[in-house]
Amino acid sequence: MLLIVGVLVVLLAIWLMILAVKEDGEGPFTYLSAALLILAWRVFSGASRARGRYCEAYKSQVIPALVRSLQPGMSYQSEGHFNDDWFYRSGLYEQYYNIFESEDVLKGSIGETEFQIGEIKVQCETTSYEDGREQREIETIFDGLFAVAGFPRECRGSIFVVPDFTEKYFGMLGAKFQKVGSGLGQHLLRIDNPEFEKAFIVRATDPAEAITVLTPELQEQILTLRARFGRDLRLAFKPSQLFIAIPSSKDWFEPKMSRPASSHAQVSALCQQLKACFKIVEDLNLNKSVWTTAGSHDT
Repeated sequence: MLLIVGVLVVLLAIWLMILAVKEDGEGPFTYLSAALLILAWRVFSGASRARGRYCEAYKSQVIPALVRSLQPGMSYQSEGHFNDDWFYRSGLYEQYYNIFESEDVLKGSIGETEFQIGEIKVQCETTSYEDGREQREIETIFDGLFAVAGFPRECRGSIFVVPDFTEKYFGMLGAKFQKVGSGLGQHLLRIDNPEFEKAFIVRATDPAEAITVLTPELQEQILTLRARFGRDLRLAFKPSQLFIAIPSSKDWFEPKMSRPASSHAQVSALCQQLKACFKIVEDLNLNKSVWTTAGSHDT
């Protein structure tokens, strides 16, 4: 309602400005239009504060209750306290960054799996000077959901599963670039699954271990995850941990102002978003005992 009032005030101010121009910029219309613009600014500011208070109340009361009903072992924090060290340790994005923001963090356990996921934005701000003027540029390195899960198998090395865009667009030449781009101590793996090979590049510090971890079943599960979250999905397997990066422009866990707080559609939409996050553990079978068995055979 405040937004509607603000728009009407702005339209009235514009109309008065037109009248002021017709009077050569003199008269009461000029001062009245300026006063209305100030009023509109105050109305829009009030609308922004009201929206912020509503979202804060909704997130502190409704979403935690939904989380408890869906996954009692998980908790929700709207402000977010996602440790930026997880992002750095994953090694999925090697660019330097100096801005890290997080919100809507889900943390706890699903079954026997420790799980944490939240919205994070990682950026790099640089400052340069041209003709004595300071210029600041901000590059967004990552924006979306980032998850950390306990992996029920102790990996000795690191395994990276990242999107394969190079070979798709550059063919065999792209494949050669992939080999050149392999990190220090990392080996490029070829996967027998044609669909997986087309979608991802796999690099590992221990190729033999990577083959035993990336079973045909897990490859299909990762493809299922990619189909749900998009082709930019990235995964990193590190000792006892699995990192999952899901770039997304969607603003997660935000209530819509156009719907009542108790709207079934509103609550249902938020439940679907929560379930999509929790289902990652199920999609990758992280609670299955097969991992423990496989790990014990290797040792």
